[in-house]
Amino acid sequence: MIAVLIGWLKMIGMAQEKYEIITFTTEDGAHIEGALFKAEGIKAVVLAHGAVFNKVSWYPLAEKLQQQGITALPIDFRGYGKSSGGSSGKKMYDVIGAVNYLRKQGYSHISIIGGSMGGAATLNALGMLKKPVDKAILLAPAGGPPVRSTATQKLFVVSQGERMYNGVKEIYEASAEPKKLKVYPGSAHAQHLFNTEHADDLTGLIISFLQE
Repeated sequence: MIAVLIGWLKMIGMAQEKYEIITFTTEDGAHIEGALFKAEGIKAVVLAHGAVFNKVSWYPLAEKLQQQGITALPIDFRGYGKSSGGSSGKKMYDVIGAVNYLRKQGYSHISIIGGSMGGAATLNALGMLKKPVDKAILLAPAGGPPVRSTATQKLFVVSQGERMYNGVKEIYEASAEPKKLKVYPGSAHAQHLFNTEHADDLTGLIISFLQE
């Protein structure tokens, strides 16, 4: 029994060593908590969750990115976890704040991955950033404006049978090049794709896109 307990404690310790809890304040005064999965190198990515998720939902992907030399920063949007303050309708500032945090840490190649609500917040943030990010991966964004910047490479991901399909395709078509669209069969929405048979393919697609 003691040996089992020690084993669990070691596993917990190893998991905690993979990331550091950080906080930052947004332009509109919200206090946002994130988990920094730090890796060697100059590439970093913000992970913005959907409405039924939180930052922990990104941890499996964040670990895989970390193993590939890409620093990952999953955040809890305002009103989730220990993140608080600001207007609930201004989640784009949480994404912008995360990008600015990574810039202050010295990362020169920054990207964003947003799912559903997080995808919409990402689309809004992309139009407000003073300096464009390198890449944006939008997993079935729940609305938002098309991306006008030609400096940001864009990858849209959506399931063919889901309710957001037409809306995502419209945003994709209205967005500027360079851009790509990946359509999966089925109806899984945004981050729910990681719970389907497409999980490995999607993870590989994300890593390859970020490493291009």
